[in-house]
Amino acid sequence: MKKIFYILAFAAALTACKDGFLDKKPLDKLSEEAVFNSDALAESYINAIYTVMPDPFTEGNIGCISDEGFFRYGGTSTRYIADGSMTPSAIIPMEEGGPAHNTRTTYLNIWNRAYEYIYRLNYFIRYVEEKGSAMSEEVKTRLLGESYFLRAWAYTNLIERYGGVVLVDKPHDDIGADFAETRENFDKCVEFINGDLDKAYELLPEKGGTAQGRVHKDCVLALRCRMTLIVASPLFNDPTNPEGGIFRGAYSEQKWQIAYDAAKAICDRADVDGAYQLDDTYDGFWRDINSPEVIWAKYFVQSSNQPHKAQLLYGMMDFGGGGWESFNPTQAMWLDYEMKNGKKIFEEGSGYDPLHPFNGRDPRFHHCIIYPRKIYKWVDKDGKQREDPLQLYLLYEKGSFKDAKGVDHEMTGTVADFDKGKPEPVTSKKASDQIHLTNTGGSGLTKWYMPDKYISDSMIGNVMYPWFRMGEMYLNLAEAAWHVGKEDVCRECLNKVRARADVQMPPVTESGDNLWDRVVNERRIELAFEAFRYFDTRRLKIAVGYENVPFAGTRTMLLTGGAQPDTLYRCVQPFDLSNKERNYYWANTEERTAYIDSNRGNDVLYLVDYEWMGKTYRVDYGECCLTISPTQKWFPNKNRVRPTGVIKCSNKPGVENSEDYPNYLMPIPQTEIDKTKGRIVQNPGYIY
Repeated sequence: MKKIFYILAFAAALTACKDGFLDKKPLDKLSEEAVFNSDALAESYINAIYTVMPDPFTEGNIGCISDEGFFRYGGTSTRYIADGSMTPSAIIPMEEGGPAHNTRTTYLNIWNRAYEYIYRLNYFIRYVEEKGSAMSEEVKTRLLGESYFLRAWAYTNLIERYGGVVLVDKPHDDIGADFAETRENFDKCVEFINGDLDKAYELLPEKGGTAQGRVHKDCVLALRCRMTLIVASPLFNDPTNPEGGIFRGAYSEQKWQIAYDAAKAICDRADVDGAYQLDDTYDGFWRDINSPEVIWAKYFVQSSNQPHKAQLLYGMMDFGGGGWESFNPTQAMWLDYEMKNGKKIFEEGSGYDPLHPFNGRDPRFHHCIIYPRKIYKWVDKDGKQREDPLQLYLLYEKGSFKDAKGVDHEMTGTVADFDKGKPEPVTSKKASDQIHLTNTGGSGLTKWYMPDKYISDSMIGNVMYPWFRMGEMYLNLAEAAWHVGKEDVCRECLNKVRARADVQMPPVTESGDNLWDRVVNERRIELAFEAFRYFDTRRLKIAVGYENVPFAGTRTMLLTGGAQPDTLYRCVQPFDLSNKERNYYWANTEERTAYIDSNRGNDVLYLVDYEWMGKTYRVDYGECCLTISPTQKWFPNKNRVRPTGVIKCSNKPGVENSEDYPNYLMPIPQTEIDKTKGRIVQNPGYIY
């Protein structure tokens, strides 16, 4: 039985349960009375449950398992998901007896964690509602509202990952011996979440009626907006699979109207009531704790004990973390940032200049991605403000390297030399063959970066992570509006986001399928690196294309002899097979030093046909750097057969049966399947 000191410790730092999700013991009766009748203790108890979903500021960021980026050293945290080898056992963390990393985690597998928190919430709700409480009425009402919201938050994140799940709404000692751990139908889970949100909305205060970081009525509107969009999406509301069940809901076109109404409710809080507005600056929603765009956020206390948060920004800390790196944006991500005139770089009239590949791009590109020699501000360990070019992939002196056969080679040469077959340095070992190399993809992550804060391998200067912000809400409304035939509303929402003061992208004018392309791409860019893309490619059923595009980086060249180039870099992306130019940066047209191996694996596809605005554009990734990740990307089918031919990427929902592709849903941990003797049914396609 648990004593009062345990309850207080739990309130300070609740950790995920290592046992099965129903292997719980009730709280000690005396502890319940002590905690749930005290304003301060009860508030501490609920405070701890706010971390039911950890923020994604981790070294193995969730973007590293999508087509946004990759984590070279994420073997037990990201790569096994990105390369298609995710299994019901592989997702179990080491602290629960599995192989997955405990801290370098994407937090994709939340099964035991979520149920541990639901268990605690159920005890609180039962005690307050059935036994009464000596807490003050204001605190009791608010905390009860927070409890219903947090339970809805936990279940929303569960169904987004797993489909229908086990519904537990009572403390475990009240369940009874006849309770069987079985998964409910998806629609039943949605009904349950909506019930909790209704109760939360009734009990919670208005915005401004509680401390910053605590939930309020608008958080309920925002969560309902996100949840109903998930529910209406093709993965869970599939017209080609109209029958409902555990893995998806019963198809209904009305679900899009429900999503539209939910999105309009929170957007009206901004547009009608004036409660929110888009921040003038794109980085305001992560740098300004009073940003008018943020609906609900997690706020950080500066600490020197946050190593796996700081390491998300490895490349930005004091010129690198000893050769280590974590988040590398992909070439596929670069490809989707428009030029300032609203055209993709491969479209006629885009104005894209391969000699100056970063000029004239959507301003959000520069807020999110940093590239070699870009000048950036940073604070050194002595607190001195600095401005320097990023030293990703840069060599300043001649050196040598050993190739895969152990032969020494000088690290000098010209483009012609390498085209004639001169060996290039390998990248198979961390920094051993790479002088000054702190990143292996040609670019780094600057979204979330705080240029006025010192960061190290154990400290981060970030002040908050926005769980809900108006940028997302407008895009949710745009998507639902397109589906219910309100294209004027769709364009209006897209253009609000694009017209942000420091973005100012041209307004969207398209209609029909071309407007849908704009909807999907605007989510990709505006919400980049915010833990949306992984789920978007799945709920929209477009993962079979996008998630098979190879991880690719950019070849980098710099003039030898210590030259300090200015702005002339080159990133040639060959868009058809007749263009054999390599994907290089270079400083000028003189001699260059190259170092990035370009060996190709036989099982990797490089040709990708992108459907965009009614046309198809072929992109050849074959001359990009493809050895940046030890294992290449793959979205597997249930037969584990790799695709052949040209990868086809489209924003239109796929017609394939999602049950033929196991990674559309997460596997439920094998330990839970075993403990319930199969009463909990595994998701389709996981045969391990």
